[in-house]
Amino acid sequence: MEKNSQAKRGLNSYLIALALACLLPVVAVSAVAVWSAGSAYRDAAVARLNDTARTLANAIEGELSSRFANMSVLAQHREIPDPEPLPEPELWVLGADNNVALIANDRVPALRARSNAAADAAVLAMSTQANVVSNVLTTGNEPRLVLAVPAPPGKRGTAAYVMSTSPQDLIQTLQRGKRAPTDILVAVTDGNGRILARSRDASRFIGQVAPDWPKLEALGTNAGLFAAKTIEGLPIILSFQKLAGTPGWVIIVGESTTVFDARWRDPMFNLMLGAGMSLLLAVCVAMWLGKRILQPVQALARYSNAIADGQETEAASVAPSSIQEFEILRQSFARAENALRSEKRRYRTIAETGAIVLWRRDGDGSAGLATGWEQLTGRPESEVEGQEWTNAIHPDDRPITSAAWAEALKQNTPLDVEFRLKVSDGRWLWVRSQGAPVFDTDGRIIEWVGLLEDIDERKRAQADIAYLAHHDTLTGLGNRILFRQQLELAVGNVRDGRARALLCLDLDLFKQVNDTLGHPVGDALLCVVADRLRGCVDAADCLVRLGGDEFAVIQNDSRQPDASVSLGCRIVEALCAPYDIGGHQISIGASVGVTLIGNDSSDIGTYFKRADAALYRAKQDGRGRVCFFDQVELLADMVELAKGGSVQAKDVAERSNGRA
Repeated sequence: MEKNSQAKRGLNSYLIALALACLLPVVAVSAVAVWSAGSAYRDAAVARLNDTARTLANAIEGELSSRFANMSVLAQHREIPDPEPLPEPELWVLGADNNVALIANDRVPALRARSNAAADAAVLAMSTQANVVSNVLTTGNEPRLVLAVPAPPGKRGTAAYVMSTSPQDLIQTLQRGKRAPTDILVAVTDGNGRILARSRDASRFIGQVAPDWPKLEALGTNAGLFAAKTIEGLPIILSFQKLAGTPGWVIIVGESTTVFDARWRDPMFNLMLGAGMSLLLAVCVAMWLGKRILQPVQALARYSNAIADGQETEAASVAPSSIQEFEILRQSFARAENALRSEKRRYRTIAETGAIVLWRRDGDGSAGLATGWEQLTGRPESEVEGQEWTNAIHPDDRPITSAAWAEALKQNTPLDVEFRLKVSDGRWLWVRSQGAPVFDTDGRIIEWVGLLEDIDERKRAQADIAYLAHHDTLTGLGNRILFRQQLELAVGNVRDGRARALLCLDLDLFKQVNDTLGHPVGDALLCVVADRLRGCVDAADCLVRLGGDEFAVIQNDSRQPDASVSLGCRIVEALCAPYDIGGHQISIGASVGVTLIGNDSSDIGTYFKRADAALYRAKQDGRGRVCFFDQVELLADMVELAKGGSVQAKDVAERSNGRA
């Protein structure tokens, strides 16, 4: 079988694919819609965080502006004191919340020795003539902030009012009434990333550096959104807004990543869940339909395979189907099987009578089966499964059958060959094997089928006819037809370098036997003469009766002319011996004419005329002689020597004109 690179898929696969193909467009459209909705939810969540950050940033900026406004009012209505030292509580109240101290320019060096932050803020406010707020200070018992407002110039020069306050006292907006969000985290950091205020655990983390502060700085913008972690380590989505009028303070509004993602992921999850359930339901329905369809199909497939394998099945073994098309197909299978069974029964009946053998073999000609083999040959049918049966073929016929079978396999053509088989009783039985390949729709050979026919009687009849056509019915010797064929063969093969001779002879005094004793005695005499001639010639020689008392021998011995001289002398001597035919003592003789078959002529008539001419001369010279056509005198001495003096011989030759 040819290999098929294309994968085979079951009906369920195609039904599932069909269901998916129908559902996927709907699921795809729904996915796009939900994805758009999810994106809108996400954008809304981002906008909510950004709006909250901007709102709180404005509130904190307003709180700072309010503080600075109060301090400015104070600065405008209070003059700088005289150079006398200020009261200690008035100057160093920076440790107390919301108390204001006046710092003149000449007191900055002394103040810096004790409180750099207050001095720095005052100097910055005096130099810039602008309100100043510091970053968070972590020195001391608790974090502090310093606010500075420039004072009008006085007798002591420039000065500034400085106030120290707690970050949480200043950033009260985060905990004030309904402004404090409950589902989001809000924090304020200074320019160094330290927490000034926080909506959750406000007093616990003041002064600590906020997580992911480098990530915020790396953005390089005044506002934005990014993923980070809270100081507790929880993932969060942050929206930040830098505060104007501060040294880089940032308002941060964050929402848990889980809550933030749930706003757009939940709809997507619900869609995926619904799509998955729809697909699962479609697959289940497809598999159910596939089972409904496949059950009768599989039953019909098993049924057809059983028929193909030759098993005995019944149409009732396949349950009727509720699907009309399959039920029609089942009934069609049943009718086809009944017809096939009837046909097989007919062929099997013929095969079991021994008239023919029905054989089958694989596509490669290997193992096979033969119905009727045992009935025809008497040999076990098991030997046909392999190649053991070939041992029963006649040795002379095996090359023919092997070549015929090899040619049929090679060319994929019908087989037709005749050969002999050895049957159980030891006889050689002539059979004829005919077969042909069976192809599938793709042109590949499935198997070989054929029949083995007993043709023994026909072959024997043909052999008898052929024998009668080439042999004398009285003596059993070859006749003129065989003589002509063999002489043509001998003349045609003269170039192989092997010498041959033609001997023609007839009986002396045979006519007198017929006339005196009758034809029956003459026929019996001819039969005895034929037996004596068989004893003189070799198996390779051709011995024939030309008619009446005329005979001929085509000698294939290469030792010429010696072999033909010897054969002619043996014939004369054998036929001259007395005969006892039906109580009659008969004496006759024989004359022999010989010619050698050579390269001087390719006409068989020429050689026959030469031998006949030599025979005629032998009779003229006194019968009982062997004469050669166109031979030298030396041959006569060879004849005399070979006969041992018992038979006279004399050459007759006319070299000049070629006549005997």
